[in-house]
Amino acid sequence: MNPQQPAGPVIREGVESFWTRMVQDHQLTGRLSYPAFLARAAADRPEKPALIHADRTLSYRELYAAVHGVADTLARDFGITAGDRVALLLDNSDTYDIWYLAVLAMGAMAVPLNTKLTAHEIEYILTDADVRLLIHEAVYAEVVAGLDTALRKRLVCFTLDRDRSPSASPDRSPADLLAGFMAMAPDIETPAAIYYTSGTTGKPKGVVHTHRSFIAAALQAPLAWEYADPETINLATTPLFHIANHTVYLPTLSVGGTLVIDTFSTTRAFELIERHRISQFFAVPSMLLMMVQHPERDQHDTHSVRRVLFGAAPMPVSKLEAVQALFPKAVLLHGMGQTECSGTTVTLPSEQAFAKAGSVGINIPGTEIRIVDDQDGELPPNSVGELVTRGPNVMSHYLNRADATAETLRGGWLHTGDLGYRDEAGYVYLVDRKKDMIIRGGENIYSTEVESVLYQLPEVAQAAVIGMPSELFGEEVLAFLVLKEGCARPSLEAIQAHCRSRLARFKIPVAIEFLDNMPQTATGKIQKHELKARGQPSGRPTT
Repeated sequence: MNPQQPAGPVIREGVESFWTRMVQDHQLTGRLSYPAFLARAAADRPEKPALIHADRTLSYRELYAAVHGVADTLARDFGITAGDRVALLLDNSDTYDIWYLAVLAMGAMAVPLNTKLTAHEIEYILTDADVRLLIHEAVYAEVVAGLDTALRKRLVCFTLDRDRSPSASPDRSPADLLAGFMAMAPDIETPAAIYYTSGTTGKPKGVVHTHRSFIAAALQAPLAWEYADPETINLATTPLFHIANHTVYLPTLSVGGTLVIDTFSTTRAFELIERHRISQFFAVPSMLLMMVQHPERDQHDTHSVRRVLFGAAPMPVSKLEAVQALFPKAVLLHGMGQTECSGTTVTLPSEQAFAKAGSVGINIPGTEIRIVDDQDGELPPNSVGELVTRGPNVMSHYLNRADATAETLRGGWLHTGDLGYRDEAGYVYLVDRKKDMIIRGGENIYSTEVESVLYQLPEVAQAAVIGMPSELFGEEVLAFLVLKEGCARPSLEAIQAHCRSRLARFKIPVAIEFLDNMPQTATGKIQKHELKARGQPSGRPTT
């Protein structure tokens, strides 16, 4: 698995040639929504399975009839019109994608919500996005009831039964459905969705994507992740509210494949792979580790799997070998990205999975990447700088954040905040993050958000949060605290209880270290690299 490298850097097709070709081949101008673009694939395969969830299978025709029917419901029953913001607080199911696509189809804007967030965290998003309608499942009724009273009076809240088949436009042909989507489609440059991602200030930022950027991602992703195949049977078990839905799941519909939707558990994943003869799935490393370590792993037939996609963090060769042994017929693909670029910035071609283990890959088709210094000058190979990218998949802007937009998109390039270098062959290796982000099991946690909650404790004088190694999740949250003079040391349990009402569970510190003094620069900035050098907290094993 060590093919000879070409003489020059490995670079996939760039921005201008790719997008010019895509515009011509797919008529990507004027009025065109993301759902209308996807619905074109239904014309040649109306009765082929498109979505599968539990015991329900929807053909392509049934899927888009359902999307069209829900769009009609949104307009008729809720008065939703183009430009309105509709939030979704829903678990994984075919219903999620139907309602999500319906919002986009009518020119409204979807606001997916992380189902692990607290009412306090959701309040900020609903207010910042000026959401008009909140669609949620009954299981989240308590969270919705905990929203600010004034906000709830302004919002329309609808409890959705995901087990009930949505209303569909009856007996309509794929051509008729596509004509209906085109009739309601906004301009391709119209905002389609707002995905919230935490920023270094600790306040979430609304990343605005247009129909064009999502269509671009649907064209790029199957090439970058090597699944441009109508025979693809793709298992989706990571949360659909993540931007990953637009890079490893929804584009399955653009190539004419089948998407099997469920929620991850190790046993369930094995069962679904066998039952549906899954050909590919996406996972974060912790999920793959749980599958590799499952005591009954050898009792399941995994030979149908042809591609294992994983992101969030590279895996060492030893773990790659274990995954390869579990899925002997599969190739392994690693990639990384962020919400601002529709989910993928770079991918590592499968033929280089072992030879370039540790690299996050090369540019995806239709994009360019650079490693730049603090003045945005491009750096030579093996020089550490910030990874920047540009392409049609990049966001339009941050909602209500003109300054942050200008800073992040300066010079026409998306500044990712990731520090790394490119080797002579053009492969990118990440070494650190400019943003103090912790990645726990694929979930992004920004230290400043956790620190602001810790500072609300009356005993705390200083707080700093870093990631501590975890074999299962990659990282867990470790907090360092300096207490105010004369204050008693609070217990870990008391600190966690304080955090629980203000932070999602995955953001809560699992360990605390108390310090007499915080390492600081002469200007008072906490030196987190010194905290990271301290290693594991005393007396606590790796999770």
